[in-house]
Amino acid sequence: MLFVSAIQDELGDLAGEPLGVGPVVAAIRMATLLERLKPEAVCFIGTAGTYGSEPRVGSVIASRRIGLSPSVAVMGLGYVPRPPRPVECDRLLLESLGLERADVLTVSAITTDPTLMARLADGWQVEHMEAYGVGLACHKAEVPFVAVLGIANRVGPDAHTEWLENQAEAQDAAREAARNLRA
Repeated sequence: MLFVSAIQDELGDLAGEPLGVGPVVAAIRMATLLERLKPEAVCFIGTAGTYGSEPRVGSVIASRRIGLSPSVAVMGLGYVPRPPRPVECDRLLLESLGLERADVLTVSAITTDPTLMARLADGWQVEHMEAYGVGLACHKAEVPFVAVLGIANRVGPDAHTEWLENQAEAQDAAREAARNLRA
């Protein structure tokens, strides 16, 4: 099992690899690691925001599927000729975690606008910045993948402040939940 995260702090004492912040940076680094390390499975560990009241702040979720948001298109300011398909996460990894499952939407920036938040939340429970890039790289390499995310904030105008208050506890909780995958 290869544990990865955006930054080293999210891994804590867990042996793994930081990938960098953002979907493109994370995808490139993940593809490189898949080629070099050839892991049997990958678990991304991080923090995320919730679009609604569930999952609640303070909980930990496992990603059921991960999508990528073309935010410009969501706002009606552009279109995507061939939108990327969501990545389905590995069923066996999900079962072994025994966590609440959620659909995760990857965005390129933390959403603070209430109108954009309402549009993005349609069909998604959680917002995160790297999961899609990592999941897509694993999918293309046919390596089982799941993300374990501690919910640190509600998406919206106060997201960053709330994330700062809760991120340490959220990343600790996600890391502890992911330890179940070591076997």
